[in-house]
Amino acid sequence: MSNSKSFIKRKRVRVVIALGVLFIIIGTAVWLYTNLVIESHERILDNPNLTQEEKWSWEGSLRWWRTAKATVGDPTSIMLTMVGICAIEYTILYEILQVMLQSEQRTKKSQTLLSQFL
Repeated sequence: MSNSKSFIKRKRVRVVIALGVLFIIIGTAVWLYTNLVIESHERILDNPNLTQEEKWSWEGSLRWWRTAKATVGDPTSIMLTMVGICAIEYTILYEILQVMLQSEQRTKKSQTLLSQFL
């Protein structure tokens, strides 16, 4: 059990950074997918060979995708991207703080050892 805990502690930084990158990729993919679907619908509607019923069908689908993008797609992609950025920033700040604390502890140790000999 303690072996798995030490493994998790050692790999925590890499796992959090990997999750952050994954969230950014997923957020970007959601945003790109909704935009590509809307653009393809608009291109299809520009086709002059469509019947009136097909045109109505594609217009309704386009309207639905625009609403879904505004209500679900964009907020989801923004939240996923921000969570990913925050995870990466947190990890960087955590590592900087750990280095600062370790150097501070080393100087305290050396001062304690020096005072014992003096």
